Amino acid sequence: MTHDLWLKLLELTHNKAAVSLNELNALSKAIVDETFFGLVQDGLVGFSEGVLTMDSRQRVLLAERLIHGGLDPKKVSRFLGWQEFEDFAESILSENRFSTRKHFVFKSSAGRREIDILAWNQTFMFAVDCKHWVRGPPAGRMKDAAKAQVERVTDLAKRPELLHRLGILNPDGRTIIPLILSLGDLRDRLIDGVPVVSVSRLLSFLYGVSPIDTKLKRVRLNSSSQKRLE
Repeated sequence: MTHDLWLKLLELTHNKAAVSLNELNALSKAIVDETFFGLVQDGLVGFSEGVLTMDSRQRVLLAERLIHGGLDPKKVSRFLGWQEFEDFAESILSENRFSTRKHFVFKSSAGRREIDILAWNQTFMFAVDCKHWVRGPPAGRMKDAAKAQVERVTDLAKRPELLHRLGILNPDGRTIIPLILSLGDLRDRLIDGVPVVSVSRLLSFLYGVSPIDTKLKRVRLNSSSQKRLE
């Protein structure tokens, strides 16, 4: 029941930063009294003059707590906004020993490029495109999204010096895996070699992916490219 209240709290603060304690008490005063002040003490909510406030960071932390408590990630993440969804995905990667960089922008011969989340460790490098898909869009749209992400990664692979600046040692010769992250668990989970992973399956994907899986699209960094676009 406590988790139900926390989920309701995410719902109530989804489109507004503050909610009155009376609104929560209307759900169940006994439950609110039991759990509310614990959230305040943990820094997950603010409280002043009968009004509860939550910023984006607090909402993501509460979402993480719900996931760790066993609640379905899809139920939790549907109350997160676009930016919060990206923050949520980055936090999962960071907690699992990936270095990350959000909104990685670079220039290429095709113009300005942006990757939502770049994540790497000693074994893998992922370029993540976050899609707020709960149900699968038309197949053609999904193929276009996969193709576009491969093109971004291909352009990035031509500029290994940018990755070196991020602190990625010896990036030459490494590969980047383009990945699409969705809110919902979609039927198509591999589009032209690009994995489509839902929030609820991200952890299992990270722990199950093999460095020698030939089904996954991998783009090798071009060590011979010295062209720099400023």
